[in-house]
Amino acid sequence: MDESLAARAVRRRIADRQATAESEVRRLLDAGLELMRTNPTTAPKVSDLVRLAGVSNDAFYRSFRSKDDLMATIVDEGGRRLLGYVRHQRDKSADPAEQLRFCLRAVLQQAADPEVAATSRAVLSNASRALWDRAIALVDLKRQIALVMEKPLAGLGSADPGRDAFLLTCAVFGMMEQFLWSEQSPTPAEFDFLCAWALRSVTVDGDGVGEESPKVPGSVDG
Repeated sequence: MDESLAARAVRRRIADRQATAESEVRRLLDAGLELMRTNPTTAPKVSDLVRLAGVSNDAFYRSFRSKDDLMATIVDEGGRRLLGYVRHQRDKSADPAEQLRFCLRAVLQQAADPEVAATSRAVLSNASRALWDRAIALVDLKRQIALVMEKPLAGLGSADPGRDAFLLTCAVFGMMEQFLWSEQSPTPAEFDFLCAWALRSVTVDGDGVGEESPKVPGSVDG
């Protein structure tokens, strides 16, 4: 039997509520990110958040348990976007060396583009404050990105793609954060060096003697 008019009315009401909730949450997240960027050393106040987002205090507390809950959500959102971007860049090529190169570039891009770098600094600054759930979110992000890099590393002949991916993820995040906090952009030569080092790390034989390093496309030495 077709849906009753009463059931249809209820469904419309639920859909309207969901659309309103999604809009309010999105505006609060955008407001939180904007306030973090304009004043990265101070955690935003709830009063400032609701004023910038154009919502009520009740709307804020219907969506988030606290200001810290909102900050953790912003960190989570940023991590998910970065993970999706890294995965998308990897899948642009079928060649393992290019896949790895694209993954590394996607992470370093967080420090290379001034607009992205400002946002990344704001998110990491708030994530580094002593809140367990934010710290766990960053640890999980690195683990997820390491999983993305396992595929190209396996294709390059890594004897232990999981461990190599973990170490390489730690290296590229460390390099990215170094550039972020020094407010500098990685040069093409520095990026090429990282790629060459990553490729060498998976072409070492059992005696620890490196095979001839593959040429990195676009490297400074050709």
